Amino acid sequence: MMDSSSLAYKKWMVVALLWGSQAITFIIRISLAVVAPTLITLYGISPTAMGFILSGYSWFYMACLLPMGFLSDRFGPFLVMGMGSIVWGSATIAFPLVTAGVFFFFMRGMFGAGHSMMISAGLTALAHWVPREQRAFAVGLTFAGGTMGLAIGSPTASFILDRFGWEAVFYAVGAASLLFSLAWFALYPKERLGPGTVPEREKKRVTQEDRVSWGALLRHRSTWGMALGLAGYLYAYFFFMTWLPGYLVMERGMTVLRTGFVATLPFLMGMLGTIGGGVLGDFLIRRGVNPTLARKAIIGSGLTGATIMIIAAAFAQETWLAVVLLTLGMGSLRLTTASCNSIPIDLAPPQATASLASIQSLGGNTGGLIAPILTGYIVDVTGSFQVALIVAGGMALMSACSYVFLVGRIEPWQLSSQASTTESLD
Repeated sequence: MMDSSSLAYKKWMVVALLWGSQAITFIIRISLAVVAPTLITLYGISPTAMGFILSGYSWFYMACLLPMGFLSDRFGPFLVMGMGSIVWGSATIAFPLVTAGVFFFFMRGMFGAGHSMMISAGLTALAHWVPREQRAFAVGLTFAGGTMGLAIGSPTASFILDRFGWEAVFYAVGAASLLFSLAWFALYPKERLGPGTVPEREKKRVTQEDRVSWGALLRHRSTWGMALGLAGYLYAYFFFMTWLPGYLVMERGMTVLRTGFVATLPFLMGMLGTIGGGVLGDFLIRRGVNPTLARKAIIGSGLTGATIMIIAAAFAQETWLAVVLLTLGMGSLRLTTASCNSIPIDLAPPQATASLASIQSLGGNTGGLIAPILTGYIVDVTGSFQVALIVAGGMALMSACSYVFLVGRIEPWQLSSQASTTESLD
């Protein structure tokens, strides 16, 4: 029997490692956004073509999401996440070895494939280790690693680019990622080598022999509401991740080095929003607020606020005002992160958490895939980012409506291998 202090240590070690996985992968993701204007100039790449290169991550990521959900449920997060980290780190180091747009797209895609188990494996680990009353905070803290990675990665990539060239950016962050792989294998609690070895308080729930089919999950209206809602959320978020540095350089006339530091502001605010949203979510649950009301209130208000700020930034004449509005918009957007990503854990039985998270992520990353492509096309056609910002704000509003009105009651589903023949419980 594991004593409480040992369990607490291992719980927070898991959270820390998941935070690190988010941080390093988002450093890699923002690095290409920082380098993109340089590649456009050096290789004569159009904004539309660069949009496709930036989307290379999403094509491969989405193709692997559902298989990785199955593998995470089958083999557990330790092995699946560890092997994925080796793939995404190696693909990052290899990125500068190619100099043509199609190969840039392919190598970015390999990074996305390696990263595709992040959500399913991470949420499975949190479901195993973190009790419900602490879950939103743990999810928020984990996903704050991503916004911290964006905040760190933007000035770091800009500095390396300015001093050592664009190739050095990927060599440096790829090497750091492989160091993370070593830390993952060395520090992840060893009893978590498979899906059946969990803390004592969870054993009764996860040793059921019933397996839940994806058909059973897809029969729920909430599954579709979550997928559509995350699509709008990630469209807006991917706009920031893929085109914010380009927007500051191409639309606002900033230097690459200055852009790296200015672009940090929205991501720092996003980190505060992510953690704050997690703390608020757990506070409301502990105070006895119904989970449905708690999750939907945070999501609806956060995404509506993001819509207002992003669209207002599209019409801001002064650069400082646009930066302030986008900073507040990112904070409001990320306020919803913990609640959005807690819903699969709230709804699905433990043996299907990764699968439901993968379905939500697959739908969500459809928006993430479209964002860089459509933004690049709009900039090519209109010569500015104004319409692109309006579209990003509109997608955030669509996300709010989907989570609030399409997602049903947020309470555990009673599913089994026979559930695929039953009606939705929403």
